[in-house]
Amino acid sequence: MRLHRLSVLCVIAWLGLSNQAVAGWSCGIDASLLPQIYALEIVDDRLVAYVGPIQRDDDGRDSDASVVAVDAQGAWTVQPRSQVPSRRDSVSSEACMDPPPDEEWLNANRPWWSYENSLFEQRIGVCATGAGKRWGGISFYGGEGHGGVGGIVEEDVETGSTRYYRPNMLLDLSTSHLAYFGDNLWIGTAWYGECGTGVGVGVLSAYFAHDQIYADWTLGAGTCGFQVSDMVVYSDALWIGTELGLSKVTLSGSRYQNKKFNWTNYVPTGNPQKPMREVTCDELYEELFQSEELAAAPPNDDGSPYAVLWGRINKLRPNFGWQYVQKLNGLKPPGGANESD
Repeated sequence: MRLHRLSVLCVIAWLGLSNQAVAGWSCGIDASLLPQIYALEIVDDRLVAYVGPIQRDDDGRDSDASVVAVDAQGAWTVQPRSQVPSRRDSVSSEACMDPPPDEEWLNANRPWWSYENSLFEQRIGVCATGAGKRWGGISFYGGEGHGGVGGIVEEDVETGSTRYYRPNMLLDLSTSHLAYFGDNLWIGTAWYGECGTGVGVGVLSAYFAHDQIYADWTLGAGTCGFQVSDMVVYSDALWIGTELGLSKVTLSGSRYQNKKFNWTNYVPTGNPQKPMREVTCDELYEELFQSEELAAAPPNDDGSPYAVLWGRINKLRPNFGWQYVQKLNGLKPPGGANESD
């Protein structure tokens, strides 16, 4: 029965591989079905994570959530339930940069857009600093005929001069969160449309070389989730909250030679003695697809939550799908196959 469901879902995911489908992904799945991290803060020299499920007031607004904290030594503790902090993504933050128009690039590459066009949108609500530079991530509303072009703006702190970077993977997406860590720029992506904040392509890791920016997925060793809720640098690590838990990124080796980012992923347990546990992404995906609660969740405007989650995973971690189906059939993956990447 489960294999039949997965076969159908594979067809659904395959039909959703166009750029149109990326823009139209679900704005979310009922968070109570997922190990979602809602927000991150640094309080009293500890990283605090709001893990939910959240309670809402009579008007449907987020009220409070379960809270866990980790100190610099890696010890997790449960904290009293607390009010969920305000969102810190690009659409809810005050503008942190107002660069001059990028009209030359737009005229050459997107002639149908113009800064004078009332349907063209660009705002920079998230910024990061490091190495004498300040970066801003471009976001825009992509519904009801409106649109924009994604990218990164760099500002020289000393001179105030600015320039635009337009990596291909960002052109059709907004930057929701931004952090500078390990000489890389970490970019949370999103699609802002009529239904609110939708899924982009998770987190991109970007580095600068030859006067250009190169941004790519953090797949193979990256976040398990694809909808970024927060990013914070704490205790020599980058912490990323998503709809599928919390990821910790640390740097080993030289920052310029043999640089390697190491990933550890956590999900909440609900156990006060051990509130967070380490998990690989493939382990977490299998647990979710074996969840009777997720499978039985009724469809919403975007379809079955089970199918929506499968579509996200199959799109951005395609190896997991065929490895999982082989496993359900009692088959071994080809030699050398590792966790999905």
